Amino acid sequence: MAGRKVARRYTLALFELTEEVKLTDKVAKDFSDLIKTIDNSNELKLFLKTPIISSYRKGEILGKMFKGKVQDLTLKFIDLLTRKERENMLYAIAEDYLNLVDEKRGIVKVRVNTAAKILDKDKKAIEDKLSKYTGKTIKASYDIHRSLIGGFVAQVSDLVIDASIERQLQLLREQFIKGTFNN
Repeated sequence: MAGRKVARRYTLALFELTEEVKLTDKVAKDFSDLIKTIDNSNELKLFLKTPIISSYRKGEILGKMFKGKVQDLTLKFIDLLTRKERENMLYAIAEDYLNLVDEKRGIVKVRVNTAAKILDKDKKAIEDKLSKYTGKTIKASYDIHRSLIGGFVAQVSDLVIDASIERQLQLLREQFIKGTFNN
């Protein structure tokens, strides 16, 4: 919990600065690429976490790795983290920064589970309905869950919207049991 609070302070400070110097989108892209790089490299994950290598040395190596590949501001931020011995929080801060950018722009991430692959027009229809429901712009990711008979289940933050056929049948069954089924 304390780590999250510290990460949030760095995130907020960086966001404020990037807004001021109009580099928010570029730093967001840097962080998106950085997250992908870390996700694809177990060595880099271990490197960031290991106490065996000094933070100073990590800063030098990260600087060489990312020089010319990210904004100077992003590079300076990574350097700041290593000087403060917080390089192990880089991934969490990058994720938090991307989430904050989305939040400030009224974008909400939605995870949609479907029974099978769906067409782009159907994805658009789902996203439009979810956008109307939430009042925000939707950034959806889709997964196929073979356990679903049909329909979809969407998760928006802590809210689950179950529009699956199984749920519809369950509601229909409940109506029959209660005797409230209307033609």
